[in-house]
Amino acid sequence: MHFFCLLSITLVGLAYSWPDPECRLPRLATNYTIEQYAGRWFEVGKIQTPGGAYFEKGCVCTHIDVSPTVQDPTIVNVSNICNKNAPDGPLVVSNQTLTSSIKPANGRYNASFLPGLPSAAYNVIVLQRDDYSVEYDCLREFGITNYCVHILSRKQTLNATIVNNILKLVQELDLNTAKLEYVQTKQQNCQYAS
Repeated sequence: MHFFCLLSITLVGLAYSWPDPECRLPRLATNYTIEQYAGRWFEVGKIQTPGGAYFEKGCVCTHIDVSPTVQDPTIVNVSNICNKNAPDGPLVVSNQTLTSSIKPANGRYNASFLPGLPSAAYNVIVLQRDDYSVEYDCLREFGITNYCVHILSRKQTLNATIVNNILKLVQELDLNTAKLEYVQTKQQNCQYAS
């Protein structure tokens, strides 16, 4: 009898906690242009669900290279690059294509990783051209929501006050629905290809 009572409580709990919350549709960086977003960004830190962290598991020295296509500025190539486990560890590269239905793009894209896989929503929510940016991406499939909040900088470090203000903004925008911990990205002793 106790087993059925415990099973009932568990099932009721699951019914109220699943499915996960929808992906958020945050406001975008008001000053966004692809010309300002293009170039190299170093990941200062992140908030990621397990699915969102699949590529970056064990990564250090993480950075992205953002390259708009010459033919169509609404199509952007992004290379997410890191070293596995140590600054001299194996190089890992994940390429994605961002597409926007708006011309000029406003910072909201669909991110494709591999043909045939669903696209994630990719949103640039903060952009300080010569200093830092914040990107929120999210994908919801089969009632499961996976998301990432990436704090990016043009340098390997970012002032702690700025990081704390960004984390407050993430909370205000309710982007961290699973209440996950912020993880600082290790950027010490890194060698970056040009």
